[in-house]
Amino acid sequence: MAFEGIKYSTKGPVKTYAETGHELSIESVQVCGQKVTFMSFLTAFTQNFTSNWSSEEVYGRIDPIGTFQGNKRTISLTWDVPAGTMSEARQNIKLFSTLFKMIYPSYVSSDNALTLAKSPLVRIKYANLISTGTATGLLGWISSISWNPVLEMGMFQDIEKKLYPKVVSLSLEFNVLHEGGMGWQNNEWKGGKKFPFQG
Repeated sequence: MAFEGIKYSTKGPVKTYAETGHELSIESVQVCGQKVTFMSFLTAFTQNFTSNWSSEEVYGRIDPIGTFQGNKRTISLTWDVPAGTMSEARQNIKLFSTLFKMIYPSYVSSDNALTLAKSPLVRIKYANLISTGTATGLLGWISSISWNPVLEMGMFQDIEKKLYPKVVSLSLEFNVLHEGGMGWQNNEWKGGKKFPFQG
């Protein structure tokens, strides 16, 4: 089941920013239709591109000999999720629960034992900055998620005394998997002319 983003009653810059159409969407690859969409009220956004090399020290040589091994792209995101009403706060809890479930794998049962069937890969999209240039997001895996209710903003409480934060700050670390050819061939870039920001 997909828990899509909801229409927030929150006023001010949060709502205005979201109305520009820049939403943050996270979709599971292993479970069809499992997707969450958040208002794009980002508070921190970092992309890191790392080139990995192995080096060997050789006697009599000033510099080590470097051998290229590969590239790594990681994305760090932090965003706030507000709720203007109890109903919105409850819906947010459902969104959070769906997101957390996405980082767990799928298993199949075999002879009273569980065997890993699918790794918990996801696709993340945010405008053109986290994108493949198509309707689909970047493929990869989430290595960590932090869920932090903003306590000074208060909470809603229902008749059963269950608590629902009015504002939650979420952070995640995302490891991008490069799809298709990525690099140079005969002086021509093979990773798409608009890589990586599709602008």
